[in-house]
Amino acid sequence: MSLPRVYYRVVGQDDYVLEITLEPTGTYRVDCGDHTSHKPRQGALDERQTREIAGLIDALGEPREHPAPAGATGFIAELTLGSPPDVRAYRVWEGELAEEPDVMALIRALEVI
Repeated sequence: MSLPRVYYRVVGQDDYVLEITLEPTGTYRVDCGDHTSHKPRQGALDERQTREIAGLIDALGEPREHPAPAGATGFIAELTLGSPPDVRAYRVWEGELAEEPDVMALIRALEVI
């Protein structure tokens, strides 16, 4: 089973950044940083994880943006699927992520790999 290339990035306060790259082969890299350094994790999805993530990708609605309200603080999540010229992009303020359940489900699945 082949997946599209998945790139997930969330930027937050205090220099927090989480980046997850998932290749079509199922290999992944997780980079997590804040005021301390964390060594990147790498690995490969198993068959169950691949099926789960493929199903969540298939269930995604149209690409969209759900920006933060003026003056809001918090985390901005960016999710990009595919490679140019066929790219779908989602950008969501984490304060409203519950309003985007399809995006939230995929993000939560990525965050636990």
